[in-house]
Amino acid sequence: MRVLLTMYASRGDVQPPVGLAVHVRALGAEVEVYAPPDQEFAELLAGVGVPPLPVGQPVRLPGIKATPPSATDLPPRAALVAAQFDTVAVAAEECDALIATGVMPTGGWR
Repeated sequence: MRVLLTMYASRGDVQPPVGLAVHVRALGAEVEVYAPPDQEFAELLAGVGVPPLPVGQPVRLPGIKATPPSATDLPPRAALVAAQFDTVAVAAEECDALIATGVMPTGGWR
């Protein structure tokens, strides 16, 4: 069985699916996890032996202050959503199950 998990959210939203990935893998399934390319998610996944597969843009963009950037500073949301769905759709073609959680990219100024 092949299971794909995908998420786009903060660390608190990413940790539960990572735990699920660990348990599903322990049951004998092949698991792929797509998460934002932030270093903290890569380390979290690598720490439990699940190879991280980056998707989308980082949740925490470098150089973005605590206040939201102007609309001109952000990539179009439609492009971010399309890029994530395109990546996941291709990856999910050979999967038996797909689990998706979290919010969609809204600018990365968390």
